[in-house]
Amino acid sequence: MKRHDQNPNLSLYYDAQYLGYPVQTQKGPLVTEYLDRLWQVIHQALDEYGRVFAFRVDLRFPVEHYGPGHDDNSVMERFIASFRAKIRHNRNMALEVKAYAHDTAVRYVWCRELGQHGVPHYHLAFFLNYDAYCTLGQYEIGRVNLFNRLHEALASALGLTVHQVLGLVEFPESPFRLLKRGDIQSIADFFNRASYLCKAATKHYGNGVHSFGASRR
Repeated sequence: MKRHDQNPNLSLYYDAQYLGYPVQTQKGPLVTEYLDRLWQVIHQALDEYGRVFAFRVDLRFPVEHYGPGHDDNSVMERFIASFRAKIRHNRNMALEVKAYAHDTAVRYVWCRELGQHGVPHYHLAFFLNYDAYCTLGQYEIGRVNLFNRLHEALASALGLTVHQVLGLVEFPESPFRLLKRGDIQSIADFFNRASYLCKAATKHYGNGVHSFGASRR
């Protein structure tokens, strides 16, 4: 097992399958420890919920607002905290209307990569209870849906308005999937898509800033 040349605590993974599931190796090796964590988070979600709403999203910084205060992952921490608070508020409101409204934990995996001009961006995968959320909603500012909560959370994390972060919250093609407990195909499909977060390329080590993070149980 080859160790990462910039971080010997990490090992590189070259195979096209991980635990029997396909993974993306087109852009070079993946990091075994990241794949392990992604696998754990998916199965923690499926252990709690028979159906899981899984989706991918990417976050970017406005170059003109990037500065020394963004050299760590504090923006990501604020973004996650804000998004979780919005989900909690929405579930509490739902319970006031319907006593048996479904709740959800907010599970996630993220990676930090460096792009042009050394400005970081983040790739994320979220996992929610499908009975609580089953769509991102219309991609239109001002609606009450997950699309808007993600924009509002990033705006809060950056200290900007929602309109200032338009274009900074990006969704890949077909960003979400329904994962079902025991449905190998649905799990394999999203695990393959999310394995992109586990690639070794474009991540930076040696500055004390984590390049990968995930929710705890």
